[in-house]
Amino acid sequence: MRESMRGWGIMITVTLLFISGCTSIGGPVIASPAVTLTSVKLESANIRSQTFLLGIGINNPNPFPLPVKSMRYQVALDGEKFAGGETAANFTVPANGDGAFAIKVDLDLLRTSTQLATLLQSATTRDVNYALDGSLTADIPFAPPVPFATSGVIPLQR
Repeated sequence: MRESMRGWGIMITVTLLFISGCTSIGGPVIASPAVTLTSVKLESANIRSQTFLLGIGINNPNPFPLPVKSMRYQVALDGEKFAGGETAANFTVPANGDGAFAIKVDLDLLRTSTQLATLLQSATTRDVNYALDGSLTADIPFAPPVPFATSGVIPLQR
């Protein structure tokens, strides 16, 4: 009887060690990068649509390169939803380094809020509050999407 209890104790201990080992290999732990909106520039406009170029900056705090495969994002300007979606982004941010890329956004200001439309149409260069949040998908096996959120002030450019 004592032998069978001892056997169960060893089996339970081995199982617990195996489970704890598996949780530690569940994939790399990626520190959230600092993602900022570096520019909002009106690229072209007509009565039906407007094309904006959003500059995005990324600071990688990790001690390894961060290969970015895609990015989900939401941008708000002066508290109003401006743009959002998912974009393919195939680049690598160096370890403990910086990277940048641009997102082209097509809008119809006739369908957006009047406050945002007025803000964007009247601005030649004006500072505006922004909020940017979303997640980056790294091209690293088993790595979950890495969330980010930031806010600040940025000049709108025509």
